Amino acid sequence: MIFFAFFISLIGIYIGAHFSDQPSNWIVIGLMITALIVPSKGLLRWKLPITFAAIGFLNFFVILIIISDLILVSLGQSISKTFILFSSLSFCFIGFYKGKKGPVINHIILPISNLPSEFDGFRIGQISDLHIGAMVRQKYVQDVVEKINSTNCHVVTLTGDIGDGFVKDYREEIHEIKNIKSQYGQFYVPGNHEYYWNGNEWLGAMNNIGMINLVNRGKIIYHNNRPLLLAGVPDPVSRINPDLAGILELNKEDNPDFKILLSHRPGIAISASEAGFDLQLSGHTHGGQFFPWTIVVKWVHKIHKGLHKVGTMWIYVNQGTGSWGPQLRLGSQTEIAIITLKKETNQITSS
Repeated sequence: MIFFAFFISLIGIYIGAHFSDQPSNWIVIGLMITALIVPSKGLLRWKLPITFAAIGFLNFFVILIIISDLILVSLGQSISKTFILFSSLSFCFIGFYKGKKGPVINHIILPISNLPSEFDGFRIGQISDLHIGAMVRQKYVQDVVEKINSTNCHVVTLTGDIGDGFVKDYREEIHEIKNIKSQYGQFYVPGNHEYYWNGNEWLGAMNNIGMINLVNRGKIIYHNNRPLLLAGVPDPVSRINPDLAGILELNKEDNPDFKILLSHRPGIAISASEAGFDLQLSGHTHGGQFFPWTIVVKWVHKIHKGLHKVGTMWIYVNQGTGSWGPQLRLGSQTEIAIITLKKETNQITSS
């Protein structure tokens, strides 16, 4: 938190230097911006929406100031401060509108040549990175539940960062998740954010509303009398090592025809492919969420969104059903993924 406050104060001083000739004013502006953005423990909950809105605005504002400075150095001209202010507000308005609008349903048809015919048409719903918290409240969660229930999935998976606050503060929102329906049940692994807010409490809350916990566990379901394995691993923040080999060993007697792994982070994909999984479902990246992080995320995560092949395994990385921090989307899209297994097709389609 100290480093974050120091970093924000430097940004504030940088902004102040563009609006005043007096260095003392730069420091004042820097401290004002730091006080606005850095949350204080006693006022955390009510202040977070203000903090996140300010972060969203400053993101675009600072980027445009940097661009203006680069143009000034290279061409001897600069962008007017009025234009920078108007553009930053416009980007925020568009981004917040998209973020508040809620997720689209993204249908993915996954062709698998050796898929048993009994699994042809099997539908997997995925919710990831909902981030129930200060910005994602009951009405938003209700909308998510209604949308995924309309797709009539065989299973629904929740691949982490469903919660982003203390369980006691968001019981109504958690209770809404209980209304998710599917033929064989709902399966859950926590992400890093649940562990920031007491991971054991989140696991308990999700268990209590009927979500099937898959932390280093597997669950066999039978579809048209053929076995399918749903398994999950913990997020690295939990400091619990993923046990892919153990999961497969404990379920080998069932000889599953298709194996699905839930992992909040996509980085385990190579190991999952080598272990013999057929499909991995992940999230975490948000697709970068908004510019310029939609570009930066490509440097941080080899697979940052969408459908990819890793070895013999498919992986789908969800861009997030909700948003972290500013409920703002620009250059990415909140989504509910519906993945349909298809036998012996030659094309991947997504809408």
